[in-house]
Amino acid sequence: MIRKNVSLDEVHLQKLQPLLEKHGGNLSAAIREVIDLVSLDSERSQIPEETGDLKNRKSSEVREQLIQNGECVMINQQTMKWLVKNSAGRLMDEDVVHELLNPYLITTVSGLKEFLNSTSKTTGWKIEVSCSFRGEVVPESFTMDFVGGDRDFRELLVETVCIFLSRWMDLDVEALHRKSNSVTVYLIHFVRHDSQSISPGVRKHFGAKDLLYREIERKPDFWVTLAELYTKFNYQRVNLDKSLFEALVAGKLPDITKYFELKADRSLREIPLSELLPLFKYLVVAPQLVNDVEICTEKGKEQIKIRHDYSEESVVLTLIQLFSNVFNAGWHSFTVNYVSELIIFDFSLPDTPELDAVKVSSGLDLE
Repeated sequence: MIRKNVSLDEVHLQKLQPLLEKHGGNLSAAIREVIDLVSLDSERSQIPEETGDLKNRKSSEVREQLIQNGECVMINQQTMKWLVKNSAGRLMDEDVVHELLNPYLITTVSGLKEFLNSTSKTTGWKIEVSCSFRGEVVPESFTMDFVGGDRDFRELLVETVCIFLSRWMDLDVEALHRKSNSVTVYLIHFVRHDSQSISPGVRKHFGAKDLLYREIERKPDFWVTLAELYTKFNYQRVNLDKSLFEALVAGKLPDITKYFELKADRSLREIPLSELLPLFKYLVVAPQLVNDVEICTEKGKEQIKIRHDYSEESVVLTLIQLFSNVFNAGWHSFTVNYVSELIIFDFSLPDTPELDAVKVSSGLDLE
């Protein structure tokens, strides 16, 4: 072995940084790989056709071996794209993720990147993966870029990788930035409380319809029948809780405050008005008690406009009392006006001790 001294400037070391990371900081190993790469480039320039044929032959042999041993199957690209598109919004099962990314073999982010690039070339997906992060084993923040390849296949790969990083490296998706030919994923470290739970960022960006899919699979007859009924009657249906329905049939005014507290996981007195109004819209429009709710949460101008298509005034007054009880339970002062198919709750009032009741423009006392 011949030893020689070589002087390197800081700019040269920066260029070698990727290879230094690859070899665990071993400068000699990094230099040797540079020499090997230069030698390969020189050989390629001399015999490009032979080298290309050799690469193609090797890739074909690898693909053939994957097919023969049952790891991969050949499938029409349009069929594959249809499957990917029609499973969008549903989270991939962890056992499927582990078939693609083995957590016992891939233990670092750099190792994950190398595996993805190698696999992408072998399978012909033509997706290039790059990343930047702080820390090697458990990075605190992490950015990953997926460039090239088919858009649907790229989305599938991004989801798979994010589920893997969430499950095994405690990284959650903070944001996604999609371009025509790339996806950039921003991940941050998060504290996992349940080893089996899906992190909130992964669920938000990839599992928007996951609950729907799983519930349909669990009770297909129920959900198919419900969909048929809603479609047949043009969504002119109201979905009511049994206790609420029972109270209405018995001529009583049901208490709906518990649904707000259950959803918010706290009492109504602890929910500020700026949070209560969007929650009100969510819980009232979802079961189709009313057609729509417009909200204004600007400080000092808080207001909601409730649109409905009920013709009976007694029904409208019952709705007003039902909704008023919610805001009264939260100690919010307001006035109510209603005309035709519109109910307006106005909260832009000074808080005074005597103003703790509901005022209605018709003069009807709802207390």
